[in-house]
Amino acid sequence: MNLGSLRKLKPVPAAEIVQGCDLSEDAAALLPARPEAAPFLAALMERALWVDAVRFLAFALPIREGVWWACLAARATLPADAPPGWELCIAAAEAWVYRPDDEARRAVFPLAEAIGFQSPAGYAGLAAFWSGGSLAPPDMPEVPPAPGLCPTAVAAAVLAAAVLRDPVKAEGKYRAAMSSGMDIAAGGNGGPGKPWS
Repeated sequence: MNLGSLRKLKPVPAAEIVQGCDLSEDAAALLPARPEAAPFLAALMERALWVDAVRFLAFALPIREGVWWACLAARATLPADAPPGWELCIAAAEAWVYRPDDEARRAVFPLAEAIGFQSPAGYAGLAAFWSGGSLAPPDMPEVPPAPGLCPTAVAAAVLAAAVLRDPVKAEGKYRAAMSSGMDIAAGGNGGPGKPWS
């Protein structure tokens, strides 16, 4: 993929994007030589630093696109025997992406809370809820989410999806995840409905 086509990446230096992003020492060592976001991301992928690449891309994408990536990851790896709440949570997070208003954002939280925050679906729901607005109930003083909460949940959704079933095949799923995320970064839709092999 042409690095110049990644028009959705935040137009700031990679060092600014990684603040609050939990990267490995190997990934952090690449930063001085590749100060721009796209070359840094490419270097992570070339070295198969998949966890770092996922985390960095989650922080580099705009909020709405990141939540969409989390939704795609959760849906692409949704087990056939998943509890019904997983599908409901993913659908509610997708509804926020389509209509990112406070009503849709708040509707996701009880669904994510009901299934727990340890599945790709739960993390996708949490990412939507942490996308902005207030974390407090509507009748209480506003409590905005910390800036890194949403991208952290996006990365958690994608990483959990990659190891949900058959962790031995995680590398192939990381590649599929990054292919989807890079398509979003280029302005595409990430390939919805495409299962990860």
